Amino acid sequence: MWRFTQGAGWLLLAGYFPAQAGGDVVQSPDTERMKGLRNYAAAVLQHGRDTYGEKHSPLFVDALEVSTMKAPEKMYIHRLGGPGPRSKQPFQPVISSNLAYQGNLMRFLVGISKLTGDSRYEEAYKESLRYCFQHYAVANGLLQMGHHRWINLNTDDQDGNDWPAGKSGHEMKRDYPYYPIFWDADPVAARRMMTAHWDSHIQDWGFMNFTRHGSYVKELNEETVWSQPITKPVVGIVKGNLTFFDSGSDIIYAGAQLGLLDDDDRPLFWAQRLYARYSESAHPDTGLPPWHHTSLRTFGSEEESIPEYALITSGSAGLMNGGGIAMLRLGEELGSKGQYYRETMLKHLKAFAKYCYRPEVNEMRNMLFDGTDLAEREAKNAKPGQEVKSSWIPWAPTPTNILAFAICYRQSADEEIWEALRAMCRGNNFGDIGDGKDMSPRLNLETEEEDYLLIFPLVELFKATSDRSYLELGRVIANNAFGKHFRPEQGLFTPSPLHRVANLCSAEPLALLTLEAALQGRLGEVPSYSGSNEGEQMPFLRASKSRAYKPSVSHLHYPHVATALCDDLLPSSSGDTSVPVMSWQNVRKPTVEAVVTFPNVLDGPVTVSGMTDHAESRNTVSAMRIDSKHCYTLTGNLKGSGDLAISVKSGRHVWAPGSTWTTTSWSPTETYNMVMNVAEGAKFSFRGLVQEVEGAYKWCSGAGIVKNGLGVCELTADYTPIYDPDRRNNRGYRADTTVNAGVLMVNNTSGSGVSPKSTVVVNHGAVLSGNGAIGAGGSSSPVVVKPGGRIDPGDGIGTLTLRDGLELREGARMQFEIGEQSDLLRIAGGTFRGSKHRSVVITIKDLGGVKAGRSYNLIDFTGASFVDVEANDFRLDKSQNFQGTFHLVGTRLQFSVFAPRLTPETAPAMPPAPASVPDAVRPAKQQRRSSAYTWSNGKGGEWEDSANWEGRRRPNEKEAEWVQYEFEEPRKISGVKVYWHANGGDRRVPESWRILYRHQGRWKPAEALGSYPVELDQFNKVKFKVFEADRIRLEAHLQPGVSAGIHEWRILPQGPR
Repeated sequence: MWRFTQGAGWLLLAGYFPAQAGGDVVQSPDTERMKGLRNYAAAVLQHGRDTYGEKHSPLFVDALEVSTMKAPEKMYIHRLGGPGPRSKQPFQPVISSNLAYQGNLMRFLVGISKLTGDSRYEEAYKESLRYCFQHYAVANGLLQMGHHRWINLNTDDQDGNDWPAGKSGHEMKRDYPYYPIFWDADPVAARRMMTAHWDSHIQDWGFMNFTRHGSYVKELNEETVWSQPITKPVVGIVKGNLTFFDSGSDIIYAGAQLGLLDDDDRPLFWAQRLYARYSESAHPDTGLPPWHHTSLRTFGSEEESIPEYALITSGSAGLMNGGGIAMLRLGEELGSKGQYYRETMLKHLKAFAKYCYRPEVNEMRNMLFDGTDLAEREAKNAKPGQEVKSSWIPWAPTPTNILAFAICYRQSADEEIWEALRAMCRGNNFGDIGDGKDMSPRLNLETEEEDYLLIFPLVELFKATSDRSYLELGRVIANNAFGKHFRPEQGLFTPSPLHRVANLCSAEPLALLTLEAALQGRLGEVPSYSGSNEGEQMPFLRASKSRAYKPSVSHLHYPHVATALCDDLLPSSSGDTSVPVMSWQNVRKPTVEAVVTFPNVLDGPVTVSGMTDHAESRNTVSAMRIDSKHCYTLTGNLKGSGDLAISVKSGRHVWAPGSTWTTTSWSPTETYNMVMNVAEGAKFSFRGLVQEVEGAYKWCSGAGIVKNGLGVCELTADYTPIYDPDRRNNRGYRADTTVNAGVLMVNNTSGSGVSPKSTVVVNHGAVLSGNGAIGAGGSSSPVVVKPGGRIDPGDGIGTLTLRDGLELREGARMQFEIGEQSDLLRIAGGTFRGSKHRSVVITIKDLGGVKAGRSYNLIDFTGASFVDVEANDFRLDKSQNFQGTFHLVGTRLQFSVFAPRLTPETAPAMPPAPASVPDAVRPAKQQRRSSAYTWSNGKGGEWEDSANWEGRRRPNEKEAEWVQYEFEEPRKISGVKVYWHANGGDRRVPESWRILYRHQGRWKPAEALGSYPVELDQFNKVKFKVFEADRIRLEAHLQPGVSAGIHEWRILPQGPR
């Protein structure tokens, strides 16, 4: 290599020549890189095709494991309980082929075919597209691709999650596939796919409102999609969906590419119309564009509100990231028709440079699009003496930010863009790119930079100036990247020699190929990088050596592997996650159902106080059985991942006010009910709250209350404080309140005695009564009384209030007590629906004082709307000892007494009970082991005091986690060293730990010669009295609510490796 330089390491001109070394030709770095790219392309064709599942196809996998040259199984994490194939499982192992992520691979294969003259690579991808169109296109033309759908090569079927099931879920964001290759593969199918991309997402063509989750089932009519009425353009932020530019830019890109490929101005018009919704809605004072062109969500406090549409951060500065690159590429590819994209992108990037960028420190500030600096506002609004720890940390311009400015400069030759670009390059230690006029660039040839994405802006600078020194700097970066990332044995690229997975969606091969094309003067033959994302990153390292200790772990947290314990990849600190780490699962994952019994051991009423669940507990209370003539009063809060069954066989018992039962996570049974089975003659007063954890609406249809048994259950709490009409903020249970048998009494004194999100259903033979109120008015808590179900207002003479309506089904029953006064059912809101046909039987109970000629108000539905409510809907139960009639007085149903009944008649027959449905037997995979726990203290006491439990075994006890090694043969051990993983958040050092070893079939504590330290950023060493064992266990007691992890665990003295 030779150079002319001005100062050491500062490049003005450089060149490469093959050299003779002992008669052998030493290849130039350019030749080596191109050879490597050929080998990569060959490896992709040989190993990157589908050889999995029953059907082998031409599809390409997203990644390859370097040691096996097989596609790794990824573990996709979904919204638990969300619809979609297998989406009830928290982790879904798949071998994925996702065309949305393969935009960089498409461009590379086309480009290397053009540069080498070998068409195999491009034709192979066309073959995969034809197969995909044939087998994985739905009726409207969309392919199974995107951020919620992909093809699982294990099952030869689509996989993913969507809302609702099987209908929506087509989400493209920051993907920008290489559509010309789709068109070359099958223009008819490609046209239909790109048209459906618009038709399935756009919901209002007037102001270009769209959903980012497009419909897979919406019928497509290609003739009408692009012929929508053209209305006056909407400018500014208006109410609408979440119109992220990340998704909007993909819709724009698809439409513009279709117009270009099909020579059709209609999709070009609509693509520009959608882009203009962002561009023309830029803030009038700053010119900064919004992230959304609609308003839906606002975060932060009232004093420091953050409208989502206005947010500019490293992740939300869409027009400065990949989306901006895609728009700039459209601006050049469309020629004269792309002028609007070029001009407006120039305007917006100049605004980013003016308001967000600080060139003196090469940082971007987090802002709102009106120019508000979020960090400055937070500091200004801080209370006197309050320490300000801002979460609004500035960020250095990313390679995609720099590329956007570089393309923009090439298109505009704007001096302000050049100066911003100059500062960004200087901030990346590239040297000085010059002033764009007279001053030649002085570039840092000695840079150790290896980020391949930085090659793209240097190529753009070359294209703008024809100055090859920018290519020489790109050459240096390319050589750094190629030397550190390319695995010549496999022909694959990984981020480091220790990474075990090669991401075939990476832009690195395309970056190197783009540089090669520029060096050869053939840039037009390689498709331009358009900001496509690089798919699912898989930065899992592989150890160069690993000790064969057969590690096993209690409740391992995926994806961290047990072998990380003994792979000798040492971290730089306890919080370092660039190397593998073993970590315990800190999310509550009950594996055992706890059945708790409160037996008849009391001498009088007692209180069991402080019921609680530990986050680290591996059992959950799923059943409580109470059988005592004396009262148990239970206090505290329990949580569950399924039903809680409470059985009361005798006595009167209370779950005290202020207590809660919360459903916290998805259950295989998919039911989340508090089921209260109260035997005849018994009573259970539940005075606490049944609630749901935040976000439960994402994975379940809601918790509920079910009343079984002939006894009485009473509800007294007020649910309105935890109710919110917005399901994202609501904590009240959402499933039905179901009365199957016996009596459910609602006796709250304020608010709503059931969740305002819950419908109350009274089934055949069951009774709803009480002096409380149900519903919050305008909420969704109506009462439905089914045939044979009964509603009895009051507890004694009293009033039951329904604020969300009542529906009386044919055959429903009602009962009122009358005397000097009467029970009253007040329907204060919602809709009162009658049943017609004189089918509702009302029983009148005489408590004394009933006289002929008196009238009683039974139902007052003032304030409610009403449907089919007439006096003759109701008929009297003539088995009682007086006669009378029902009549309506305004919005009140009255009963007027005529005279005593001399001979009571037989009570009207009950409607036939519905056929009983046997309890479903849960599949084996849904069943958990159960453990029994029995209360033993006849005087009450604390739940957490094990002395109060039979055998000192109490439920929900916080358990130790463990990890162990198993050796091939017994070995003598004198100590251990542990390097803890702690990230300061959900992973912290444990409260305590110890070492045990297997001795005569039992675990025995090692005899430590000192304390067990828990220090960060170092090995924690402890010595023992020497012992011999073939298995050793590290047992850790975790801090409350968090987990811990281990980077490395070593045995002293270390044996053979």
